[in-house]
Amino acid sequence: MRINVIFIQPPFPANERHKKVMPLGLAYLAAYLRHALPEVSTTIIDAQAEDLSLGAILERIGMRYEKEALLIVGVTLWTLQAPFAHELSSRIKQGWPDAVVVYGGIHASVLPEESLQFADYCVMREGEVTFTELISALGSGRGAAGVKGCAWRDGGRTVLNPPRDFIEDLDSVPFPAWDKLDMHLYDTPLHIVGGPRVPVIGSRGCPYNCIYCGSPFMWRRKLRWRTAANVLAEMEEIIRRYHIRQFHFWDDNLMLSRDYIEGLCEGIVERGLSVRWTGLTRPSHVIENADLMPLLKRAGCIGLEIGIESANPRTFAEIGKHEDLDQIAKVAELHKRHDMYPMFTYMAFNPGETIYGYWLQARFIDRILEGLPVAEHFQPTKFPIYIGQFCTAHPGTGLYSDASHRGIVLADGWGDYYHHQINFIPDSLLDDVPLQLKRRLDGVGCALLNYLIQVAFWSDFNRSRPEREQREELRRFERYTGAFYRMCRGRLSVRQIALRLTRKLRITERESLRFAAFLSYVLAQMGLIRSARDEESAVMRERHIAAREEIPRLLAPAENRRWHERLLGLVRRCGGFTPARER
Repeated sequence: MRINVIFIQPPFPANERHKKVMPLGLAYLAAYLRHALPEVSTTIIDAQAEDLSLGAILERIGMRYEKEALLIVGVTLWTLQAPFAHELSSRIKQGWPDAVVVYGGIHASVLPEESLQFADYCVMREGEVTFTELISALGSGRGAAGVKGCAWRDGGRTVLNPPRDFIEDLDSVPFPAWDKLDMHLYDTPLHIVGGPRVPVIGSRGCPYNCIYCGSPFMWRRKLRWRTAANVLAEMEEIIRRYHIRQFHFWDDNLMLSRDYIEGLCEGIVERGLSVRWTGLTRPSHVIENADLMPLLKRAGCIGLEIGIESANPRTFAEIGKHEDLDQIAKVAELHKRHDMYPMFTYMAFNPGETIYGYWLQARFIDRILEGLPVAEHFQPTKFPIYIGQFCTAHPGTGLYSDASHRGIVLADGWGDYYHHQINFIPDSLLDDVPLQLKRRLDGVGCALLNYLIQVAFWSDFNRSRPEREQREELRRFERYTGAFYRMCRGRLSVRQIALRLTRKLRITERESLRFAAFLSYVLAQMGLIRSARDEESAVMRERHIAAREEIPRLLAPAENRRWHERLLGLVRRCGGFTPARER
């Protein structure tokens, strides 16, 4: 029987604002399937990169449908893509009743029983061998009973087959099937320097157990590495075929193996690849391998991504990060010393966060970035206000099962589980008591807050939402901002203020809590509120005015005037500005 496999990556909520995420998992599956079963036809439809609607995806499937072949549709999904994937699966079954729908990715791996209400099979965790064996079994009529790592339904019963061992020799996995993708679509620029980049994964897994991360579930904290020679060969192939010399390593922890990173960098230098690259790692591993920084620089590293997440020691303890701020500061200095840019990622609304913690975070990031230009293609604003990702209690993480005991979960459904939607607020912040440090907000401050909410709230400010609704949302936020700030008198908690404003402004409790949390986050960074409960934060009373009272003043004079005009224009127009797609 001829088999036609169509892989699909669904779009995200507010899809046009999201960077284009190359579906490397699907490209690896297509490559492995082509190697093992060359007679099988494969196609990848990347609805995220192409920003395709449900109807457009179905039309693409119809164009590739062959009556004589068994149609197998493989859908990879993160949790936020689940609602779209579920609807897509139902529509596929309506249009092609004999089609087989297979789910893969972390959401299907964590929640196979739910997924099998919409899909015929789930491939759990690492997919190359499992998916290939499943395709072979379906093509021969054997069924999925003997396929390890697969979930399926036997009548009304969910069957979880025994788990499959991970692939030990990652060099045996073929390079991703880039030819199945439109490589020109992936124009997300490389951090700091700009220009196209291609993702490469040199390892799978991470030994750590941060409570917000899905890697411990997906890879069972088991770490495997490709050889440096194999990764170098992949980089050379990308350069040869696509003339791209910039790479983003998607490893969970790039610097964990000294032998690997040293071999990779020495190979880049010896082969004269003339590349630029970055990757994510932990500060402790950079410190341990500090003597390798000159080699990284010679090999084209523009700087490493370091997860700060917080500047509050209490939060570090609660999220299981097991790092400290001294290490992070040392890493920043190492980067500067070797003419590299330290790129730091951070999160808001982690368990343990407080108003004072956000002040500390902003001041800490100010310090480690001192003397550096604004990180174009990395930092979302030109202002020293740091809008990071929002902590999300994803299924499969340690936080998911414990979130309701640590704070309030605001997610209405799986589509809310993404990092640019406030879907969780910790009790530590809700119970904090804000105290204003300035009697009133001036026009520039209000305009800046309006700008920041449009940068941060993707679900509310994107082209899929009518402009009229966006303006109404901005008006509600403007009214809320003034009322919230007036109530920051050191008597009511963030939670109490939010509940009172729910009634006073006649908005939903969910929206009020989101606004209150966001304002606590940015007003603390701006030095306009402090915690009335935290004695340490009283230091802000003396320090905030000179340092951060009017953020636009920190810009160069020409930029200052331009942004003042733009921000004040935002207030006058009460809307009309939607940021470009995030990089």
